Amino acid sequence: MAQDLTASHWTLDLKTFQGFYNERPKEEKWELIGGRPVMMAPPTLDHQKISGVCFELLNAQLAKTMPGWEANMEIGLVVPENDTFNPEPDVTVIDADTEPGQIYATRFYFVVEVCSPNDKGWVLDAKLKFYSNHPSCLGGMFVNQDRIGAELYLKTANWQKFDLSRPDDRIDIPEIGDIGPLGELYRRTRLYPKKSASK
Repeated sequence: MAQDLTASHWTLDLKTFQGFYNERPKEEKWELIGGRPVMMAPPTLDHQKISGVCFELLNAQLAKTMPGWEANMEIGLVVPENDTFNPEPDVTVIDADTEPGQIYATRFYFVVEVCSPNDKGWVLDAKLKFYSNHPSCLGGMFVNQDRIGAELYLKTANWQKFDLSRPDDRIDIPEIGDIGPLGELYRRTRLYPKKSASK
């Protein structure tokens, strides 16, 4: 996910950030976090595999419980009331009905960030605050990619942290439902527990 490569004195609004980003090499990925441009490290294969499985599990459950919503990968988020953030979570649940040519989602319901050991704490803290302040967001999850584990935050629990560490810990999200055991997120990686409880 994130690697903070920015100068601490940079504070940009969304328009300035987009101008900055458009001038960067195409292979670079940047997010605006609290007015600071943050360069995202290239994703590992495990990162992509975990994101992909989470995307599949969420969409399978949404089809049963909330068919008007869908999970998407790497969707940029913009909230008009806060122009110092433009994050791009690994997986985001948004409305299935979108406008032609739409680039950013302005309303979202759940976010997933797949984290590496090098991710900066201030970036995750700032993202969590941004997500929790969005009125439609039901929760978020930060998933480890180097070991089985995740932090689940839910609006119904006042955004307190639930540590998931066992492969059979269930990922249960209000209004969306139970998307399966934590271990299933690692299905395509070497970390996958062979005896993990499956849905």
